[in-house]
Amino acid sequence: MKFRTIAVMFIALAVLAFSSPRVTSAQSDRDAVGAMYAASATIPTNIKGIHTFPAAPSGFDPLQAEDMDLARYGYPVRPDPQADPDSYARWAKAVKAMKIAPDPNKLREMPYGSQPMIHGPASMDTAGISGTPSTSTSSNWSGIANTNKNTKYIKNTSFYFINSDFNTPVAQQARGACDGGYDIEVSWNGIDGFTNGTVVQGGSLSQAYCSGGTTTPYYCDWIEWFPSYNIICVITPPTPGDDVFVQTQNYGGTAQQIVCVIDETLNTGGCYGLTWVSGPGLIGKSAEYIVERPGCGGSCLYPLANYIWDFWSNSLAYDYINYADHQVTPFYPGATTPTTYIITMYNNAFTIPISVASAQGKYGIFFNDENCALSGGC
Repeated sequence: MKFRTIAVMFIALAVLAFSSPRVTSAQSDRDAVGAMYAASATIPTNIKGIHTFPAAPSGFDPLQAEDMDLARYGYPVRPDPQADPDSYARWAKAVKAMKIAPDPNKLREMPYGSQPMIHGPASMDTAGISGTPSTSTSSNWSGIANTNKNTKYIKNTSFYFINSDFNTPVAQQARGACDGGYDIEVSWNGIDGFTNGTVVQGGSLSQAYCSGGTTTPYYCDWIEWFPSYNIICVITPPTPGDDVFVQTQNYGGTAQQIVCVIDETLNTGGCYGLTWVSGPGLIGKSAEYIVERPGCGGSCLYPLANYIWDFWSNSLAYDYINYADHQVTPFYPGATTPTTYIITMYNNAFTIPISVASAQGKYGIFFNDENCALSGGC
């Protein structure tokens, strides 16, 4: 009877091992996982300082793989399936779409970049009270930012990683406008940039060039670490409506940072290591969900493409995660705290809003453009 009981227990443990993600105490150490990402991002790309990861062996199953193996082969960090099952399910859908790796020799650095937030007049901002988010204005960002008070990287309180789902918006100029140039919209999630001079991020790009009444669109999924790199297109050519999953990771200071971009419609995606070149190091002071008009440096900004509207789902950030004890500290765009900021994009003169965002429940965001960005051009 004793032998039979032991045998039954052994079988039950074996079934559990093969039906659940294998998580060990060693894998709960963010430093170890970060070190594995850093050591494994060895495949060079055609952009100096940007590396990707070796291909996983045949039959590799990211849903059953250990966290260290996810880092070894360049898969996004896995949310804790017990502490946060909804985020885990969304992550599982994304990693199963990583069937085709983008060509590492066909990355394209654009002649413009996504920049830190250019703040509007302080008089236009409102400070949230208990149970109410704060508001802010910008000439280049619209969206939502979760923030903290850190002034340096602190492993357990700086933002660790941020996940988002969204669709690639259509690329077009404002109705009735053909301005002879480029109108651009970039959707992204990232870490830092709300109150400091650096930001690591990834997302989708929708560009509309119009001349002589003819509009030429361009799309890509991209990564960036401002100011070390401009926008770097890694997946082309996606199309409007493609489902995009982005995870941006933070390992602090001038360490290599990791950005993963997956175009689920194309079953294409990968993670990239970005080596620091210049600018301040990463703190993890803010985690953002943003629609932006990029710039060519300073206050030089491109017109915002008429993206009409875009809905984001399943977006959240973490500043702490411990798999061994199933502890997580999630942050959401729908958080009703004064440290959460709802950002409205204005024209250069800060006289009219051109892109707005609103939280949809805990995880969702609805974006839309308006006024001269929608019709007439500005």
